[in-house]
Amino acid sequence: MTNDDSLDPLRKATRRLQEAEAERNRMIRALRSQRQSIPKLSEASDLSVGTVHKLTRPSTIASVGYEGRAVGQLIEALVASDVGVLVDVRENAISRKPGLSKRALMARCEAHGISYVHEKSLGNPRDNRDGFRAGLPSSIEAYERHLVKDGADALGRVADLLRDRTVGLLCFEADPCSCHRSIVAEHLKRLDPLASVQPV
Repeated sequence: MTNDDSLDPLRKATRRLQEAEAERNRMIRALRSQRQSIPKLSEASDLSVGTVHKLTRPSTIASVGYEGRAVGQLIEALVASDVGVLVDVRENAISRKPGLSKRALMARCEAHGISYVHEKSLGNPRDNRDGFRAGLPSSIEAYERHLVKDGADALGRVADLLRDRTVGLLCFEADPCSCHRSIVAEHLKRLDPLASVQPV
């Protein structure tokens, strides 16, 4: 028996534990979304797995950059990722690229069944952008302060949207690590610890 073979039972057990944890998380989200309180654990036993899946699913934050994409390619990526609402986190939702300014993008999204929301207060202020792109700690800290001070209400609104759909966070940069939307996503995960982030 090779070392890999001897690890198979452990891998299978780990997978079962991960599946059980995911199921527990779905149960918690289902109960939370229905605003139900369960004074006794036994009262949860009637909530079937099928019911849980119908009520809710794990929150997904899709981190979306349109750099290098035409609007058609962007919409295709949103549809493929099952994005239900696109939250534009640009301070100014304008672009030189056709179809990627606020009104045109909203129309394209809605034509494909995707809601569009512009949350201006989640944008990175103009005078902080160059330093942020350069990775300056002072600029990153400045954006964190801005988000706490001016973006708290918007973060709450976006967290509410996460309860029953995949939410896309849109900005320009293709790499989320070089974009302020990665910090927005981290704040959302604090509000919804069950949320996960996927690049789109």
